[in-house]
Amino acid sequence: MEVYVYMMRVDDPLTASQEASLKSRLSTARQNKIEKLRYDADKRLSLGAGLLLDYGLNQFGLKERDETFAAIENGKPCLKNHPEIQFNLSHSGSMVMAAFTCQKDKKNSGCAETVGRIETEQKATFSGPREWLACPVGCDVERKQKARMEVARRFFAPAEQQILLSAKTEEERDLLFGRLWTLKESFLKVEGKGMAMPLDSFAMELGDPSRLAGERASQYRFQEFELPDYCASVCVKRKNQSENDTFFFSFQNLQDMV
Repeated sequence: MEVYVYMMRVDDPLTASQEASLKSRLSTARQNKIEKLRYDADKRLSLGAGLLLDYGLNQFGLKERDETFAAIENGKPCLKNHPEIQFNLSHSGSMVMAAFTCQKDKKNSGCAETVGRIETEQKATFSGPREWLACPVGCDVERKQKARMEVARRFFAPAEQQILLSAKTEEERDLLFGRLWTLKESFLKVEGKGMAMPLDSFAMELGDPSRLAGERASQYRFQEFELPDYCASVCVKRKNQSENDTFFFSFQNLQDMV
């Protein structure tokens, strides 16, 4: 299985004409979403998310502005006409992240038989055979911050709290906190349950690679990425547990898109 991971900083200075040019590459829906946001920082993050989504889709010969986005059963966004591709987006601070999986040997132009009823213009329920869908993927990026034990006691499993308490320095504890948080968030996004699944109802075991604790560990593959100011994680729910996983990583700056 191949997993494609892209990250991009969005705090590069842009001229008004450069920003307008970048927006014009994206769908009307994305442009409208950007314009509705109140704060410039949020507008820039939404622009970056759209551009990174477009960049990732380009690797499969697709464009964000040409695609219709829908939702699978758990509400996660997907490409209505390409269920052989799954993706997920995340952002924090001035960083945007995107992760993609593709079931290359199951590509189906149109995939009409896998699409169930259309609930709204932007939502669809996939009712076809699950093998048409790529492996679910979730990602999370977070700016590094001070470990807050009051947060850990509320949201982390006892074993994870112990990991933090065993840190020898504050710097190490801060890093462990960021790793655990992004790993847990990426898992929640794969499951598509959000905060409906309590964060302390499951535990992560840190390692290389890190893994989900318990009987279901082999069903999931995690990959972590550390940047100077950020922690990031990707989780993939495997269909074939004996299959080798290959992660491709690329880092972009907003100026690279101009």
